[in-house]
Amino acid sequence: MIKIFGKLFEIAMNCIYFFFKLMKTENKVAFISRQSERPSLDFSYITNELRTNYPDYKVEVRCKMIPADKKGKALYVLEMFKQMKAMATSRVVVLDGYCILASMLKHKKELKIIQLWHALGAFKKFGKSILDKEGGKSSDVAKAFKMHNNYDLIAASGDKCVPFFAEAFGQSEEKFIPIGIPRMDYLTDPGQDDRIKEIIFYKYPELNNGKKNLLYVPTFRDTDEDIALLNQATDDLIKAVNYSEYNLIVKHHVVDSDLEEVYVDSHTNKKTGESFIGMELMSVCDYVISDYSSIIYEALLKNRRVYLYCFDSDKYIDERGFYIDYEKDIPALYSKTAKGICKLISDGNTVDEEKISAFKEDYVNKRFDSITSVYGEIIDELIKGEYDERYNYRNINLTLKVLNGEME
Repeated sequence: MIKIFGKLFEIAMNCIYFFFKLMKTENKVAFISRQSERPSLDFSYITNELRTNYPDYKVEVRCKMIPADKKGKALYVLEMFKQMKAMATSRVVVLDGYCILASMLKHKKELKIIQLWHALGAFKKFGKSILDKEGGKSSDVAKAFKMHNNYDLIAASGDKCVPFFAEAFGQSEEKFIPIGIPRMDYLTDPGQDDRIKEIIFYKYPELNNGKKNLLYVPTFRDTDEDIALLNQATDDLIKAVNYSEYNLIVKHHVVDSDLEEVYVDSHTNKKTGESFIGMELMSVCDYVISDYSSIIYEALLKNRRVYLYCFDSDKYIDERGFYIDYEKDIPALYSKTAKGICKLISDGNTVDEEKISAFKEDYVNKRFDSITSVYGEIIDELIKGEYDERYNYRNINLTLKVLNGEME
């Protein structure tokens, strides 16, 4: 049944798309996302780069999450029509997640699609790696709706991520550009760190009270049972913190909530807001507590100590799985209990610096002073039809040797 529905949907959408494709192709770059209602940091960095250094190119940004209610889902069709128009009139489309229309439609030959996945690094399995498993799509659905199809280039933050992402997308390794993603420029910029720190302290002056700041940023859970476990674990951590020495910031995954919770004097003294993302809150934190979220890569790039509160690891690993050895490879300290996490931090236990450096080199290797400018360069050449694949997986190391003057 799903195969029939998928085919009918594909035919119907392509029939509509046919008329959009009659419109003139412009020197335009479209950014399409259903991850958030606002542009991601990666999108913002690239759009600013294009508007500043490539002003002749038009830029269109379409960010719209699929609503949970039936009426919202029905109205989302209007957004899909807007996406069709954007793709039909652009030369380059940049995505940060699975976009059904980008994968299913028959596009103009001149359109190039870049997949700039929203998660940094390769961590827990997703996409085609977990088809027919709990937490994953069915293989019939993936095939019927051509999941992760039509990509010309796919971003990766390091060479070791490429085989994992290739499996998740079902795409050739040769399509990958392991040059990093723009937010890595932000994460390694001391000036940006100071700027956002000032803004956060203005919003939450109590966090600038001389105590160490802990940031708890768990990944999302997608079943009622797992959400209940997460909520209980969060409550346990809130109660376990020694507030005479530490402040605690809780920021659940954006899919769950945009709310940040700040605790300073006690576990009952809560202040909330919806002003910052986890990556920004790291600017004022000394320690990052997570579980299975790729935000650990962002924390490592910002040179924050990472602790993994893996209260449900047996269940999570069994159901989802990881691309890397969760307990051996990640440069972090682990505990299944909130009290255990707090003790590790208070005792000053940390991971060896060499292990951290080696891990970053493999998975979040910042190869360029400005990753964002490299994306601007690639997009410019894709529009002109001049991109020579020099940043692709099999070529990039040779490219870097040439750029560094190691080869003539």
